[in-house]
Amino acid sequence: MLRMGGNVLSVFIKKFLAALVAVVTFGVITPSHEIWNSVFEIEENRYSEVHVLQAPIDLEDLLTQAQQQSDLKFGAKIQPRIQERYAKEIFPAYQQKIEQLATSTSAISHKPSGDYGEKIFHLYDASTNEDILRAHVRVEKRPQEGYYFTFHYHTASDQFSSHQDIGEIYWSKNTPPKWLS
Repeated sequence: MLRMGGNVLSVFIKKFLAALVAVVTFGVITPSHEIWNSVFEIEENRYSEVHVLQAPIDLEDLLTQAQQQSDLKFGAKIQPRIQERYAKEIFPAYQQKIEQLATSTSAISHKPSGDYGEKIFHLYDASTNEDILRAHVRVEKRPQEGYYFTFHYHTASDQFSSHQDIGEIYWSKNTPPKWLS
């Protein structure tokens, strides 16, 4: 309890000091000025490192979020038609990679791309905002056959340069709706 109170007091002192400097310098150094990043950087880094070391990996939550982002990506028009095959054939591969690559600071992105963009979700390190895994789907038109959704992923280990194919789901000969619709 005392430590928590100390953190609250520390934040108050920082805000007070920043406001005081802004007043004394007639607004030249504002509370959002770059100087404050270097002044308070050491203490904030120490706190976040301690926090990171104590956090367990919540794989269940990551997988739930990944599934939710998939459902959001496919939208009400595509999702019902591919849901079963996606759950049985495609998502287990994404699940395996999430389980393999996730750390205590991992998170799932919350904005799949719309229109015909590829992004379903990204697994990223929340402390650095760097992607770890990019789960994508591409619409492919094959002459005389129709449209397929081809699922793949990229990883940071090769700077996201190669496609790791997972599988594909046939749509039809008609153009599929845009994502998120």
